[in-house]
Amino acid sequence: MRVSSLLLAALVATTPRTVRSQDVDSALIRVERLIVAGDRSSGRVLADSLLASLPPESPRIADVLYWRAQSATSAADAERDYLRISIEHPFTARAPDALLALAQLEFARGDRSAARRRFDRLLRDYPKGKHVPRASLWSGRLALEERDITGCTTLNAARPLVGPDEIELRNQLDYYISQCDRAPSDTVTAPTAPNQPPAAPGPQFSVQVAAYNTRRDATALATRLKGRGFDARVVGDKAPWRVRIGRYATRADAVAALARIRASQLNGMVVEAEPR
Repeated sequence: MRVSSLLLAALVATTPRTVRSQDVDSALIRVERLIVAGDRSSGRVLADSLLASLPPESPRIADVLYWRAQSATSAADAERDYLRISIEHPFTARAPDALLALAQLEFARGDRSAARRRFDRLLRDYPKGKHVPRASLWSGRLALEERDITGCTTLNAARPLVGPDEIELRNQLDYYISQCDRAPSDTVTAPTAPNQPPAAPGPQFSVQVAAYNTRRDATALATRLKGRGFDARVVGDKAPWRVRIGRYATRADAVAALARIRASQLNGMVVEAEPR
């Protein structure tokens, strides 16, 4: 507690604009050690002080929120911090961890449909990373519970990604994959009725963030956005050239993406996507 107290005093005395990165790193290490050692109360106090000392634009806020959520005394408090990470800091390394934790909290309180949607979103928005095998296990398991055989595809795709030391995770995947071999045929989605033409695909949606009179300006913005991790493109054959992000199956998905984009200091609006 002596080191924790000294760090806490230093952070309280530091203004948001003068806090040093090495102080932040030291405090984060201490927060993690306190929580891992079981002293969650002290870890949370230090995390609260660290948050108060950081400027709003600090890239370390997501890390502090994550560890504060880990030290929460209630599921509601943890969920609040994980949500902040997923909405306000979607392009940080902590965002997939936060979504995984949110989905597990939803599963724990019995909301299996919401949990599956969260796991599916995690795999869709963050298709690479150490979270993929575990999120795939949960997504595939919940899909099979709903008699949706597409869960088998998710489970089989994740199996080669499991590390050699992750024995329990590998055994769980093997168990649910074995259920696929015994899945009854009525779990397969029913085909389109005879003589019925397939349903026309619905419109897709995008987030439009800018429109320019010159293609050069539009291309320059799209290039910068791609460098920040956005799926940006230039749309149009003549002015105005529009800069759009993503393609989403529903307007609701696009609205959720817009919220994440706004959290990254960008503005925009949801529009119907142009044909491919």
